[in-house]
Parts: sequence; structure tokens; C-alpha cells
Amino acid sequence: MLKRDLSWLWAAIAAMVLLVIWLLLQLGRQGSEAQIAAARTRAAVICQIMRAGAQRLDGRDAQAEAVERAVVDMALREDNGVEGGLWQAQRGVYGYAFPTYDGSGVKDDAPAAELPRIASLAQRALASAAPVLEVRPGLREAVVYGACPVSADVAGWTLTRVATIADNALDHLVLAVSALLCALVLAGAWFAVLLTRWGREVQRLSGLLVASERMAALGSLAAGLAHEIRNPLGTIRMKVDNALAASPDKRGARTEAALHTTLLQVQRLETLVASLLALTQPFHPQRAPVVLADWLAQRRQDHADAAADLDVTLALTLGAGIAPGDHAAAHGAAAQVDGGANTADLEVALFDPAQMARVIDNLLINALAHTTAGGRVELGAARDGSVLRLWVADDGRGVPPALQASLFDPLVTGRPGGTGLGLAVVREVVQAHGGAVSLDANHSPGTRIVMELPWN
Repeated sequence: MLKRDLSWLWAAIAAMVLLVIWLLLQLGRQGSEAQIAAARTRAAVICQIMRAGAQRLDGRDAQAEAVERAVVDMALREDNGVEGGLWQAQRGVYGYAFPTYDGSGVKDDAPAAELPRIASLAQRALASAAPVLEVRPGLREAVVYGACPVSADVAGWTLTRVATIADNALDHLVLAVSALLCALVLAGAWFAVLLTRWGREVQRLSGLLVASERMAALGSLAAGLAHEIRNPLGTIRMKVDNALAASPDKRGARTEAALHTTLLQVQRLETLVASLLALTQPFHPQRAPVVLADWLAQRRQDHADAAADLDVTLALTLGAGIAPGDHAAAHGAAAQVDGGANTADLEVALFDPAQMARVIDNLLINALAHTTAGGRVELGAARDGSVLRLWVADDGRGVPPALQASLFDPLVTGRPGGTGLGLAVVREVVQAHGGAVSLDANHSPGTRIVMELPWN
């Protein structure tokens, strides 16, 4: 989470760097040098336009002067701040136009102070038969002059004024933005280095955290296991001590009782060790097609006698998407499918029937142990699309709030004589099938354990 947030922050810095680069490019286009270069380029293009228009002029036309001015006007109309006209040795400057003039009226008089320079440039252009460009720098503005031959004795000319009074301020701004860009680039680079270091540190700390959690879990498991082993051993030792301390006439009876107790406690230890070994070994489900209704009926039948002895009703509920199997109704036995045609209409799920039978058995044993006489235990199933939902519910005492968060942890039990490994095995088997198991917090009274598995 931290690494992702820092990555977003670094991305924001990179975006700011790109924005500042774009701003520098825009500022660069506003500088006087860039504008002068653009004016030079446009002057050459305008001369070509004037030459093309001048070739169609007829000096004998009564409207020649207006046409000449129209030609110049059309050539300059797309260029802001550019004025120009034509020049001929006999006529001087004529056909003047300034279509983008910002004044309130139409400017139709050529700048008198610039006429000598315009004439000189025009003569040079006619003499060389090539365009001539010249720049006159100034304190407040620079002037770009251009002239080119448009006919044998006529030259076209342009004049562009480029403001330079704010150029120093613009240079300072560009310098400041450049410094900001450098600072952002350095900050981004340093932040990338820190991000890499933090990522490695987070990985190292995560590894240490996982290791410490494993050690804590191992310590808790060892403490619980020691407690579970100590109780049977203490019971065995007490019975043996009593038998050895008994008088000769009572020793036989006490020895026999000690042996019975020892056998029961050894069986308890064997169950504990077997469950612990099953929990520590990885589960690899051997999935097979199973007729779900019949398989559930068999699970119910296996615990029917125990439920009857406890005076507990053990019910089987088939919810939405589960069709009852006739084999289950008639015989109460599980049936697996091998692809025969007679199973085409039955609800066939795909899971490891042996491991899931162990899961259901553990849950039913717990439910029966926590349900009082006259109570009810329900084994149920329903299908929701591609999800198989199984549950075991009872109306007994329920799970104490203190145990709910750690209910599926090893050696956690609320049942006297329980090993605390049954629900842990349930969780491991269900997760090995790609599913999940949880306690239904909304079920009351009693307990409801819900499992969700992939249907196939």
C-alpha cells in the first residue's frame, strides 16, 4: 500500500516535470529571437506571394493602384504585425498595406523614417535577384526587414516589429522555470532512489514480520499442544500412582481402572497427533464427480445414530439449485458418478469426496456436541451459479465472542475434551479446494458454519 502511494506521488512529480517542460517551450516561442526567426521565415513566404500576384498586374489598368494594394493586402493578411508594399525606382514605395494594424482606422501611409532603408534593401534585392533580409536591433523593439524581386524592376518589401522591452524579464522567467525544472528532475530522481530503497526495506520488514508471525504461531501451537498432551499424561500418571499405592486387595481393581483410563487417554493423544499431522501436511484434493444429494444423505446417515442417542434432530436441507437424488431418498447412501447416462439429470459437483466427508464429519461432531437434548442440527447445501454453498447449523450455545475471531486457528476449542484441530483441518481442506469457510455471525441462536466451494 505504501509503495503504491509513493509510486503515485512519483508519477505526480513526473507529470509536473512534463508540464514545466511544456511551459518552457511555450516561453521560448515568445522570446525575441524566436519571433525574429519566425519573421524571417514569413518574410520569404510573403515575397513569394507578392511575386505571384504581381505577375498579374497591368500597369495600364485604371484600377492598377487599387489592385497593387489589394495584392499586398492579401499577402500580409495572415501575418499579425507585418506591414509591407512594393518598390520601384521611378515610383518609390507604393501599394502599401498593413491589414493587421491595431489602430482605430486604416493605416495607408508607409513609415517615413523607414523609407531610406526600404529603398536600399529593394535595390539590393533587384541587383542580386534574390531575397534580402536584415534585422535592426533596438532597445524596445527589433525591426525585421525583408525585400525580394517580384518582377524585373519591382521589389516587394515587408517590415515586422518585434517587441524586446520585456525580453529581459522573459529571459529571467525562463531561467527561473529552468531552475524549477532542474529541481523537479533532481527531486524526482532522488525520490525514485528513495522509493527503491523503501521498497527493499518494506520487503525486508515484511519478511521479518512473516517470520515473526510464524514464530508466534509456532509458539502458540507449541504451548497449546503441550497443554493438550499434559492433561492426558497427568490423568494417566494419577491413575497409575493410585494403582501402585493401593493395598494388595484393591490393587487389581485399581490397576484395571488405570489401564482403561490409560487406553482412553492414549486414544485421545493418537487423535491429537493424527489431526496435527493432517494439518501440517499439504492437502491435494483428488476431485471427482459426486451426486451431491446422495453424498449429503450419506453424511447425515453416518451421524444419525449419534444424533438419536443425544435426542437431537439431524436434518438435511437441499436449497436452491440442488435436486434431490432418488438413491439418497431410498437408501441413504452416497453415490459417485462415473459418466453413466442415468446420472445426466442429477446434480453432480466436483470435489474430493473423502476429504470433504472428513470436513462434514468434523462439523457435525462439533454441532452435536454443542446441541442440547431436543435441539436441531441442520446439514444443508445450495448452488449459486458456479458456487457450491455447504453449511452445518445448530441451535445450541453458540460460539463465545472471545473465540469467534480465532475459531479456525489450531488448538482453539470451546468444547471440553476437544483437540481444537477439527476446524483448523476444515479450513485447510476447504482452502485447498479453492474455497472459503466462515462463521455466520447473523445466525442465532447457535452456530452456523458456511463453506463456499467452486462447483466444478
